[in-house]
Amino acid sequence: MFRFILFVLLGITLQANAQKTTTHSVKLFSGDMFEGTRLIYSSPILKKPIFELDGTPYESNTVAFFQNNHGYFANLTALYGEKSERYALRTRQGKINIFEEVDLTAYAGDELETGEDGDNENLASGKIFGYYTKGDGAIKKAKYSNLKLDLADNEEAMKELRAYRNFKWLQAGLVAAGAGILAYDIYRQKDQPVSFSVMMAVGICVGGSSYFVESKKDDALWLAADAYNR
Repeated sequence: MFRFILFVLLGITLQANAQKTTTHSVKLFSGDMFEGTRLIYSSPILKKPIFELDGTPYESNTVAFFQNNHGYFANLTALYGEKSERYALRTRQGKINIFEEVDLTAYAGDELETGEDGDNENLASGKIFGYYTKGDGAIKKAKYSNLKLDLADNEEAMKELRAYRNFKWLQAGLVAAGAGILAYDIYRQKDQPVSFSVMMAVGICVGGSSYFVESKKDDALWLAADAYNR
């Protein structure tokens, strides 16, 4: 009986370790993909940044996607240029994969680089929808014009994107209305020293209310991606 329990515990331990094992890889812009057991990123002074996969170097501007112990990442070179050295971590996976831009130095080695107090200030929050890929496609900015094309075959996703567009128009309208009220009141006082008035307060409140639409607008993008992934 003791031996049976020992074998069960050993099996659980081995299974847990197997689940933690991650294949490290780089996928180049050329389409070539290479796998290994250890991938690290380094950016030496006065030298081109590189990824090393089991000792084999790859210049960073040739790597489109890569994976290490800490997750799956996209190189934002195609969006910002070869000298940008900007990267995004995949925070949600599905037909639409969601990415958040990160400081890669926190994820570059074998261990995560946390903040001075051991907190996660250097790590992704998982709350930002900055970029995405559709399946295994190229990385794109998470903006209405891109998502409108890539999510067009899903009516529920398009419904949420239309809500995003409406919230954006509402924001623009509120800002314009507030600015118009302020401008009118300043013009009304053109023949006298300009003083703060009730009308100015109204203009500030109307324009400032656009801030409260921001979260609704951002939520619409998340809901569009969630609808597409269902």
